[in-house]
Amino acid sequence: MPKITESELKKELGGELSRVYFLYGEEDFLVRTYAEKIVAAATGEERDMNFVKYTDAPSTDELSDYLDSMPFLADYKCVLIEDLDFEAMPTAEQNAYLKLLDNIPDTSVLVIAQLHIDPLVYDIKKGKSKSKKLLEAAAKNGSACEFKYLSAAKVSGLVIRRFERAGCSISEENAFYLAEECGYSLTMLGCEIDKLTAYAEHREITRDDIEMLVPKRVDAGIYTLSDAIFAGNINRAYEILDELIIQGYKVNEAFLVLAGHITDLYRARLAINAGKNYTQAATAFNYPPNRSFVMRNAFGKASKLPLRYLADCVYIMYNTNKLLNSSKADSRLLVEKAITEISRLQK
Repeated sequence: MPKITESELKKELGGELSRVYFLYGEEDFLVRTYAEKIVAAATGEERDMNFVKYTDAPSTDELSDYLDSMPFLADYKCVLIEDLDFEAMPTAEQNAYLKLLDNIPDTSVLVIAQLHIDPLVYDIKKGKSKSKKLLEAAAKNGSACEFKYLSAAKVSGLVIRRFERAGCSISEENAFYLAEECGYSLTMLGCEIDKLTAYAEHREITRDDIEMLVPKRVDAGIYTLSDAIFAGNINRAYEILDELIIQGYKVNEAFLVLAGHITDLYRARLAINAGKNYTQAATAFNYPPNRSFVMRNAFGKASKLPLRYLADCVYIMYNTNKLLNSSKADSRLLVEKAITEISRLQK
């Protein structure tokens, strides 16, 4: 069964549910939102007795035991797994998961929501075969839906409607500006819109309001942070991380943007080595039109950094992300450790 669209997923929520839902993509807000909608549709008012959530990979034996049990006063038992790192599993466990997806009973629903895993690993041409097998198995036995970044026009329209519902207004120009400042992230926009509506109290949101209350896009601080890291200036990198946290960004959030930026640089370096321009690279790596500027910006910096060095940086960020998702260690210490490791790499 091929991947379904968001509209098709909405229709399913009003009728019979699939046994498996695999949700992934760039727009983590929509992944999280639809995961919750599926859980609500499956369990209704008896959520406590019929739902369990995992933020790591449960064993297939534990998962199977729960899915095979009968629901209590509800249509389905439901399991939600966030960020299932299929690549990190031993081969035997991977195979067990694939087999489990083939045998989920009609009285259960399994939701796999990939909030922080790069959607490119599932790309038909460029993805890793192991991750693609997981996506294909989920699509065969249920429904798989990818949530890409919305267009700038669609995001700004959502911004305008959100302010209207809160009793405020905003011009189309300022809606575009706010969306851009938030990197078109619906998660970040939600936080900033709440802040602006509380401040404005039923009047029009102005450019001055946005510039005063909305922190400069975290990307800008991350570019400065990456410059300090690449220069080996660890103390300055720590200071910039402190500044981002003072602005209201969580350590994990800043790390994810930094990891994304380093991944952009690595992709840009690959494209440069292949003799491609930034437009061709943005297309090849499936960057949406309103995000092509990311690859354009990455080209200038990536041209000065060796491919092997950037590959090592990506490896460090990948391992750190796994620890952030699975370890009980302090997030700040893990991110600082990653900064230190990259700062000490030889270019």
